[in-house]
Amino acid sequence: MHTQNFITVTLIITGLALTPIMGDTSERKISYSKAYHPSVVSSIAKILHNRGLDEDAAELIASELVSEKENTLLAMMMHILENHDIVTRDEVLAYLSQAALHKQKLDFRSYDHLIGMVEKIRQKPTDESTRKKLKDLAKVTRQLFA
Repeated sequence: MHTQNFITVTLIITGLALTPIMGDTSERKISYSKAYHPSVVSSIAKILHNRGLDEDAAELIASELVSEKENTLLAMMMHILENHDIVTRDEVLAYLSQAALHKQKLDFRSYDHLIGMVEKIRQKPTDESTRKKLKDLAKVTRQLFA
């Protein structure tokens, strides 16, 4: 990645991640940033296991859905989505566990996929502000994880 692109991506991520924290210091957002969250794969596996799957099978299904590289991407995205009050981490994990069960292919670099995920979670169309945030997020993830 070129230096200029790296600087641009860094500034965009910083803006997306820190804007809500700087503007709103509510207890929920501060406590979330300090809380420890296990990896996306282990969280999906735990949800699948709680739904009745064998622990080893749940881990296998979750690891087939999300690679190590995507694990980092998803963790970052879930944090940004929650900070912008779009969807919560738990809602995204529930969506991902369903996708894992149905062996769906995920592409979180795609704006269309992000819109589809958010609309499926919320059960209603997204507003203009949310679409803009998701477009920016998709652009950043495409540049970071090309």
